Amino acid sequence: MKSVNRLFLLAMLVFINVPVLALDTDSKQPMYIESDSATYDEGKGMTEYRGNVKYSQGSIESQSDKMIVYQKDGKTERVESFGKPTRIKQTPEPGKPDWHGIGLRSEYFPDTGVLILHEKALAWQGDNPETGNRVSSERIQYDSKNSVMKAGTMSGHDRVKVILPPEKEKAEGSQ
Repeated sequence: MKSVNRLFLLAMLVFINVPVLALDTDSKQPMYIESDSATYDEGKGMTEYRGNVKYSQGSIESQSDKMIVYQKDGKTERVESFGKPTRIKQTPEPGKPDWHGIGLRSEYFPDTGVLILHEKALAWQGDNPETGNRVSSERIQYDSKNSVMKAGTMSGHDRVKVILPPEKEKAEGSQ
């Protein structure tokens, strides 16, 4: 069991070696949201977007069926998305492969930089989840400010699955 924990830790360290959700400029960009309908409730400090919801902020792109933006004193505190699945994509840094995440629900906390994917969650880097590093679980949490990823629910009913494909051999004569 101890070797399994070490293997998981090693796999997670390799997976998060590239700084996921790391473009500093994203949080300084305006949010753009499109949907089929929107309802703003000033008393609750929330706006609910429904139907083909598209969200972007800098290099972040998200698609979902429903999104709720919670605000307090004009500041966004939390963004919650629902879908079958909800999809999130971000460029970690120029020239690096995009990071992708899916889940039936996601939560993003702009102040802390924490993103949580819930229910059938999958995260990977690159164009194809079948060929890149990936992790799947019922819950994946990523803290972008501290570069810490946690996966699993600790309930004993969830299994974290990590796949690390072998490194491609360098082409002959390349450095």
